[in-house]
Amino acid sequence: MGEKKIKERVALKIGYLGTNYHGFQIQPQSEVSTIEGELFEALKKLDIIEDRKAANYSSAGRTDKGVHALSQVVSFDTSNPNVTPRMINSVLPDDIWVFALAKPHSGFDARKDAISREYRYFLFLSDEFSDLDIALTRMREASELFIGAHDFSNFSQHEGESHSMIREIKRIEIGKRKSFVIIDIEASGFLRKMARKIVSALRMVGSGMKDKRWVENLLELRIKEQIEPAPAFGLVLKNVSYHDVKFVEDEYAKRRIVARLKKDLVFHATIAEVLGDMV
Repeated sequence: MGEKKIKERVALKIGYLGTNYHGFQIQPQSEVSTIEGELFEALKKLDIIEDRKAANYSSAGRTDKGVHALSQVVSFDTSNPNVTPRMINSVLPDDIWVFALAKPHSGFDARKDAISREYRYFLFLSDEFSDLDIALTRMREASELFIGAHDFSNFSQHEGESHSMIREIKRIEIGKRKSFVIIDIEASGFLRKMARKIVSALRMVGSGMKDKRWVENLLELRIKEQIEPAPAFGLVLKNVSYHDVKFVEDEYAKRRIVARLKKDLVFHATIAEVLGDMV
């Protein structure tokens, strides 16, 4: 008989640009490309895992189509002792990357053990914000209503779901950077499209289309309203927090990632100027 291989628990921090993918989660019996699908292919190719179920795989969140991540987290069991971010990056597409690794306790679950998740939204300053100072004041006042535990039925896409709609918002911060309003939302967890619907509600309050009382009525379920979520391309999963899990960043992998992103930055900044000139 062959010697039984010892398995250990591994957690990875992953970043990605979601533009070219149909969301994070793999979709069985579908040909669409997903972040998770690309990650599984890389892990199989490198003999790190064979099967997600056998590896007790879990992920911290399920970002929608077009949403990006700076720090998504996945965890799994592996008997390969040589797992490093740079080796995984060598077989991943350029718009998906691993930059940090941890070896937590054997029962660690990237989803269940997360204590908070933080999203950042980049809201472009359009003509609807005629007076930015007034708009930011309105948005900040309305954002305070979201803090704490609420039923977010009016702020999620939950058709046919039976689980609880209650989530706890820990923090919302609103600032300005160049041509954008930056909205940071930290919560224990998020429902589907919840972050983007909160952004849409704040945008409508900031523009004067709606007021604080409208937000309060939505949170108290006095009214039911389908809010159009803000576009996916402005949303980033910024961070996932855990107790007592130490991630070690791969500095070489980070340098390679930053160099690649700078090339993208030059391209898209140039395209933005071209489009601005055409407009």
